[in-house]
Amino acid sequence: MASAAGHTGGALGPGGRAAIVARSFLLQSVWNRRTMQSVGFCYAMLPVLRLKRLDESGRKAFLERHLGFFNTNPVLASYVLGAAAAAELRTGEGGADEAVSLKRALSGPLGMAGDALFWAALRPLAGLLGVLAALAAKPWAALLFLVVYNVPHLAVRIRGVAAGADKGPEAVKEVLGPGVRRAVTVLRGACSFSAGLAVALSLGHGPVVPGALLAAGGLFVAGMVALRVRAPLSAVAACAVALGAALSLTGSLGG
Repeated sequence: MASAAGHTGGALGPGGRAAIVARSFLLQSVWNRRTMQSVGFCYAMLPVLRLKRLDESGRKAFLERHLGFFNTNPVLASYVLGAAAAAELRTGEGGADEAVSLKRALSGPLGMAGDALFWAALRPLAGLLGVLAALAAKPWAALLFLVVYNVPHLAVRIRGVAAGADKGPEAVKEVLGPGVRRAVTVLRGACSFSAGLAVALSLGHGPVVPGALLAAGGLFVAGMVALRVRAPLSAVAACAVALGAALSLTGSLGG
């Protein structure tokens, strides 16, 4: 993978960046088993094609490059889009080859990091918080789910294109470092706590009582232990059911 030295993102202005961000929402719209997200990626890169002002053969080569295989987490794909766009627009030889190399090198790491952060941590937490709000009879429960997930999700999409355009492949350090891994652990722990509280409230059919908090705390601890020892989450769920049933039978959950 080519170095980011000498990399500039000035050719990709605010309008071009905004267009790429907007088009990135359709990254998976024509997903297929052979090239996966290739069509969506190419569509998101079309603003770059207009800026390059190529002849017919150059446009054909551009489309062929970006219709090649590509698959990663759709949120963190924004970093690849920004970096690939800036590589294509950089003056001198090698920009097109660097764009292809970036796609190949970054898709795997960003896919794993993005799936862990958004699919396995943030989205379940947003859903559980919405469930808790619904159990508390709050009319804004669905809105809470949308806000908790979409505010960071949208921020990362926008930031990814901008950082990729400005820093090239170095930008991915923002989402591949230890800070993000710690965030995933904290979010998954919060999921465990929220799931425990939701189970307790569902069984208790009443306001939060010490037994309900005990159930939530117990599942939180179990979830954190499971993360540390890589225990199956199905085992944690089974323990949560057993704990909730025991507390319900003893009347500790109220109701």
